[in-house]
Amino acid sequence: MDRNERYASSLKVWAQLETFHDLTYFAKECRESYKTLGVADSWARYFGGRAAPMGQVEPGVVTAAFYSFSHHNVEAAIPSVWKIATPEQFIAARFQGILATWDRIMGSSTLAPSAEVLARATRIATKISRHGERDGHPLYAANLSVQPPDDPRSQLFHAATLIREYRGDCHNSLLAVNQINGCEAHILMVAIGAEQRSTAQTSRGYTDAEWTHGIENLTHRGLIAKDETITPEGRSFRSDLERRTNLLMAPLFDVVSDGELAELQALAAPIEMAIHDSGSLPTFQRVHELLASS
Repeated sequence: MDRNERYASSLKVWAQLETFHDLTYFAKECRESYKTLGVADSWARYFGGRAAPMGQVEPGVVTAAFYSFSHHNVEAAIPSVWKIATPEQFIAARFQGILATWDRIMGSSTLAPSAEVLARATRIATKISRHGERDGHPLYAANLSVQPPDDPRSQLFHAATLIREYRGDCHNSLLAVNQINGCEAHILMVAIGAEQRSTAQTSRGYTDAEWTHGIENLTHRGLIAKDETITPEGRSFRSDLERRTNLLMAPLFDVVSDGELAELQALAAPIEMAIHDSGSLPTFQRVHELLASS
């Protein structure tokens, strides 16, 4: 592979593995696994499950690391959720939920990998996932300390999680450097058509005042127009943000050969397809794909 081919293959593998990771937020088995801990609220389950690798942290830590939620939204769940279940219990429930989800999807799919294929994909993905730097990557570093169960399904999910959080940490760093706060990041997502304002503002907990202030800032910078649509400058800025995020993620994949990278892409393809075919995830287009097609 030349440099461009490796870059494209790395992006494809990231997207394939993130599809597996995303099940933890949407699959019914994952929701039920958290409910067995006594966590009824959906956002408490989300914050507890994703923040658990960082330990019994305070809300400010979660707001900073997650980046894309209002602080009062985080405070509604953290730290009170730790009184219901410990971080260790959340981590165990997360793996239990993903195992049940995998078994449901793959148990009825002709695309399910053999034990040998799963083991091989897991080995390569794990090698990639542990090649990152801890510095400046809080969620990635926290997840590195998690020991997944001795099972290739859990280990592949954990590798997918590490890669996902590494890229997310890279993206959040770039947002901060470019003085785009969490609310403004979602306003830009709405402007390019990746989200709806009603869903984004409500789910992330931003007030009308915060949203309006973010619009004013982005309009002043020329990134969105007065009608809140993206400007040419804003589209260029947002596209460059995706490109730079992917470039920061790319060194993770340097640890594997061209052959290993191509093999993982081939092995992960039917897994991704089986997950999509199951209807367990909502339909959406990744931001870099959306920007490239518009």
